[in-house]
Amino acid sequence: MQPYENSGYGQPPQQQQQHHHMSDFTAGFNQMNLRDTISSHVPHLHRPQFLSSDGPGEVVCGPLLRYIGIDYSKRLYRGSILVVTTSHHPPPLEVAIGGQQPIRPHGQKLDSYRNKYHFFRYALDLPIAETAQEVTYSTPDKNWAQPSFSFHMPSIFDSMRFMFYSCNGFSDIPQDIKDKFGEKTAPLWQDVLDRHDVLPFHVLLGGGDQLYQDRLIKEDFMIPWNEEKDPAKRLAMPMTQDMRSGFEKFYFDNYVINFGFEGNPFVAKAFATIPSVNMWDDHDIIDGYGSYPPEMQNAECFQVLFANACRFYYLFQHHTTVELAPQHGFIRGTADSCNHIITTLGPDIGLLSLDCRGERTKHDICTPGTYETVFECLRSEMMPPTVKHLLVLTGVPLIYPRLTLFENLMDGAAGFNLATIAGKTGALGDMISGSLNKWNGDPELLDDMNDHWTAGNHEEERKAFIEKLQVYARERSIRVSFLGGDVHCCGAGKMYSKDMKEKEEGDPYFMVQIISSAIVNVPPPQALLTVLNQNSSFITFNGNTEERMYNIFKRSPNGNTRQNKKLMGMRNYCAGYYDESSGKINFWIQAEKEVGKKGTMGYLVDVPRLVFGQAGYHLYHQNKRDYLDYLKPKEHHFTDQIPSIGFSRPAFMSGGGGGGGYGMPEPRNY
Repeated sequence: MQPYENSGYGQPPQQQQQHHHMSDFTAGFNQMNLRDTISSHVPHLHRPQFLSSDGPGEVVCGPLLRYIGIDYSKRLYRGSILVVTTSHHPPPLEVAIGGQQPIRPHGQKLDSYRNKYHFFRYALDLPIAETAQEVTYSTPDKNWAQPSFSFHMPSIFDSMRFMFYSCNGFSDIPQDIKDKFGEKTAPLWQDVLDRHDVLPFHVLLGGGDQLYQDRLIKEDFMIPWNEEKDPAKRLAMPMTQDMRSGFEKFYFDNYVINFGFEGNPFVAKAFATIPSVNMWDDHDIIDGYGSYPPEMQNAECFQVLFANACRFYYLFQHHTTVELAPQHGFIRGTADSCNHIITTLGPDIGLLSLDCRGERTKHDICTPGTYETVFECLRSEMMPPTVKHLLVLTGVPLIYPRLTLFENLMDGAAGFNLATIAGKTGALGDMISGSLNKWNGDPELLDDMNDHWTAGNHEEERKAFIEKLQVYARERSIRVSFLGGDVHCCGAGKMYSKDMKEKEEGDPYFMVQIISSAIVNVPPPQALLTVLNQNSSFITFNGNTEERMYNIFKRSPNGNTRQNKKLMGMRNYCAGYYDESSGKINFWIQAEKEVGKKGTMGYLVDVPRLVFGQAGYHLYHQNKRDYLDYLKPKEHHFTDQIPSIGFSRPAFMSGGGGGGGYGMPEPRNY
């Protein structure tokens, strides 16, 4: 892998231009000069006309798009549209592909909030063709923010261009700081929409904290909790009806503000024009949820809080409910509130989005039973034999500099001035002593550290999870890469075999971590990033495997040289695509050039394919088109039933490589 920087998403490195015959797709990126072509993006939004009670209702949120997967055997694209409205009946919806006759999917009522606002889900089972298509959808009621919206589907043979982001909101910080970073103008989301206009994204990957619930603690209904200073009495406090109603109203209102056109128009437009695959993290619930002591997690206040956070998370972000989640594309964990996503982003890219909050405790991120279920699904027909890359999205990064220094200081020094103990003054001392967590009184940074995979109480679980992925990569010759956010900075790390440093394409243990955070929230103190940079040396993972961070940020987005080349405290997102000609995935980390203003600089991390053993030989000698053509149905049948995304293996894909090199052997260890 060769880190590379320029204006961003779409510019391949010079060595690829010299040594590879680029496809038409990549050539399209070559022709992009976003620095010159991006214009000021002001969405032309028409405010809904709120009609009388006997006409169309008020749409308070939506439309929101969700991507579920592709049924390759039926050539169907699966997704959904969500509309939240005052109408008691499903509003009419029309969906048209190109100039074809529109279809009118039926709206399913998922839930109602106080019998006034109703959640309607429209299932999308659309025929996916051998060429890219644009889908336009609208309502005859004409009460959306604009008359119609559209999104893009790739061809059945192509993988998706994706955008990964995290931390889509501000913590509880002063308003003047929010204004400085462009709370109302969302400059990075404008950058996303501009690039989408030039070369459309097919899917948004929400890596956690799609909104922030932090201001909940300051709501009036939380006054009894805040005024009670005795920790034991706080935990035992019964929830009054006012408090229960307050939780429900807060979570509903906060989603409408953050996902709706009136409160957040640029984000709302992105969610209406690019289908999403989301996974929650703590701020989608409350800061630090899952990493508090058991007595806090089991308190009635937290139980009511979580029930409301869970209800509206599944409704707004996934167009489903906890009960219906397995029917709508989820893999159930050991708790009903824990649901994982396994899907594909086209025939070459698999995606595992691990739910690291739904059953989390201070000591376990996921249970052993959950990992067993996830890997059974990865080895099942859910993952087609054409997949060459697996993206593993975990919210918090799996590969990140160790926080041992801070963890030890904070965990063992309660009641003392931590900055004095550390011998630190100034910015670092302020950051270490910091503010206290508003929920349990611990230092704020300790809560953040308990969330990390590299924290002491999660190290064994992390090691076991990655080792399972190493075995999977060897078996299938699938390149595994990690996507993580949460930490409010950007960077990249890697895991690799020590004896194959110059042979990445043949190393099944070569796994790259992309760190992209935050698209909205502010960066952490520079002092913290400096300490993490100094504490990011080589680490032995197991046996012959090492891990380290890349030095990719030689210059800041404004052109200045940098001392900290591993982690950069600039807001950012990541754009990526599969390069058919080289078998690589190109990840562009797009970092903000100037605080609060539109415009980003791109840093490229290109991840090579994996060619390992017999599985690798057959994977790259099979004809993908032949396999997908073999699955092609004679005719499409539209049905209200959710289709299976499984795959039947044709005879010429079986065995040890016969049939002209198209064979895919059954999984084996090599």
